Amino acid sequence: MSGALPGNPGPRLQQIWEALGEREREAFERHLLEGTAAEDLVWILDRYGHHVSASTIRTYRRRLRQEESDHA
Repeated sequence: MSGALPGNPGPRLQQIWEALGEREREAFERHLLEGTAAEDLVWILDRYGHHVSASTIRTYRRRLRQEESDHA
């Protein structure tokens, strides 16, 4: 896993990323990029005090897919 989130994450996702330790980042990145339902990820993050909306997660994923298709 990388040292930064790929693409251009918004400020909320970036804040969450910066607040996590290395192992937490690996888990977060895996869930974020490998398709854990946005609503499930919101619930998990909320349990640990990281508040983000499902629409923010979906928007980030949509932008990543668009960037990938633009570079393909």
